[in-house]
Formats: sequence, structure tokens, C-alpha cells
Amino acid sequence: MKNIWKILFAIACVVQLFALLMNIPFLMFASKPLMMPALALWFASEAKTNRYVSGAWLSGLVCSTIGDILLMFNSGGEIFFVLGLAAFLMGHLFYISAMWRILKGKTGFLRQKPLWALLPLAYLAFLLRILWPGVPEGLQFPVAAYGIVITAMALSVLQLRTHISAAIFRIMMLGALLFVLSDSLLALDKFAGVPAVPLAIMATYIFGQALLTLGVMRLLNDKI
Repeated sequence: MKNIWKILFAIACVVQLFALLMNIPFLMFASKPLMMPALALWFASEAKTNRYVSGAWLSGLVCSTIGDILLMFNSGGEIFFVLGLAAFLMGHLFYISAMWRILKGKTGFLRQKPLWALLPLAYLAFLLRILWPGVPEGLQFPVAAYGIVITAMALSVLQLRTHISAAIFRIMMLGALLFVLSDSLLALDKFAGVPAVPLAIMATYIFGQALLTLGVMRLLNDKI
């Protein structure tokens, strides 16, 4: 029973990816809201307690769950897209707060080598330049704000580079990059007319969330 939530998370993700591959709407709707709650329960059952870090991370996963559910109804109007975007934005803010707590006020990697921040910032500027002509005026601020916040999340992981083990850093950095890639594919599909396979969007999202959460879980268990 120790691994029950890990197994349920894996099952929900496999069902979701299978449903997308085979285009089975019922399975898509049934499995998508279960993925992040199962991941949160896996995290809560195995990570050692650190009230602020674990609480913030679990709050981020709750926001992700809400975002997943809202985006399921995206076809019902832009309001669901905006609300879903807001939920994920809040989730990233919780993730950022958790990672800054992990840093414990120490000088982060980017304070030592600030030029590394130019890479993700340049990517954000390049992506927004591509997206902007296709973004409706009413969505420009939410899209830009979300882009800034998810970039800040990736930068927060980069900040940890010299303060956590190389193995855990690689896990978390890969997770952040996959999360950014997933949202980039989604945005390109929605606003720039660049066809993106839903399976690729969801697979990168799942692995991004899982790797970030696994990295934080290992940090907590190593008594950060």
C-alpha cells in the first residue's frame, strides 16, 4: 500500500495519454482531473515534512488540478482559458515560493552568474514575438503575465544549481524545461496556428510536473 498513490498517478497518466492517442473523450475527461491529485498524494505520503516547502508545493499542485479542470472546458469560451491560466499562474507562484524557501536566503546561482538568466528571458521574448499577432487584445496581458511567471519558475530552479546535489538539480531543471515546453506548444497551437500534437503537450506537462515534484520530494527527504 506504500506505493498506492504513485501507482494511481501512473495509471491516470497512462490512461490520459492513451485516450489522447486514441481520441477517446470520455477517458480524457475521466483521467485528467485525477493526475495532479494523485501526484499530490504521492508527494504528501513520501516527502518528509517541511511545513512551508511541502505546504507551498501541495498548494501549487492543487492550483494545477484546478487549472486542468478549467482548461477541459476551454471550448466553452475564453473565460475558462483565462481562469485556467490564472490557476496555473498561482500554481507557479507557489512553486517559486517553495524554491526560494529551499534557498534559505543564500546567494543563488544567478546572483553569482546573472548572464545565465538571459537564455530563458530571450526565449520568452522570442516566443511572445511569435505569439503576439495571434493573441486577442483581451488575452494579451494574461498571456504575457503567465509567460513571465513560468519563466520565473524556471529561473528559480536555476537559482538552486549550486545549493542542491547535481542529480536533484538535473531532475528539477528537466522538469521545469518540460513544463515550459508543454505550455509553449499549447500557446503556439492556440495563437500562432502551429499544429501541436495534444499527446506531446500532455506528455511534456506530465513529466514536467512529475520531475519537479520528485526533485522537491528528494530534497525534503535529504533534510534540506
